[in-house]
Amino acid sequence: MNVLKVNRLKAIANNVFSVNVDSKNREVEVIEARATCYSILRKDCHLSYSEIGKYFFKNHATVMHHVKQFPHWIKYNEHLSNKYKLCKEVFKKNEMLFDDGLDIVDMMLIKKSVDRLEESNKKLSLAVSQLQKQLDEIKEQPVNAKNC
Repeated sequence: MNVLKVNRLKAIANNVFSVNVDSKNREVEVIEARATCYSILRKDCHLSYSEIGKYFFKNHATVMHHVKQFPHWIKYNEHLSNKYKLCKEVFKKNEMLFDDGLDIVDMMLIKKSVDRLEESNKKLSLAVSQLQKQLDEIKEQPVNAKNC
């Protein structure tokens, strides 16, 4: 397992859960996102608890605890179960389809960047048009000899 695949899984979880799995935050959403990553890496990629812990800067016992508790969490939390399935599905497609070059995560990040840039462009265009109107109004004002 290379670092790039773990980072891809982290990026997928960050997007699906709208959190940062590398933060030291102990909010439920962050913990669930991390546990989702741990479970996928353990069950599908067959990483040891210690290996997973190193990628997340966590103790192997922390990882082991979450991996063992995770099936109970998704059994009683349909929302978490759906997010887990989505992360797993995107991660597997990512591995199968895009081992080289752009992958799904890169495409998702690019789309988010494009969306933000388009929004910024709209705001800037609006600001330019408002400034143009102000400039036109100033040009239309009669010139007073005293002000020159």
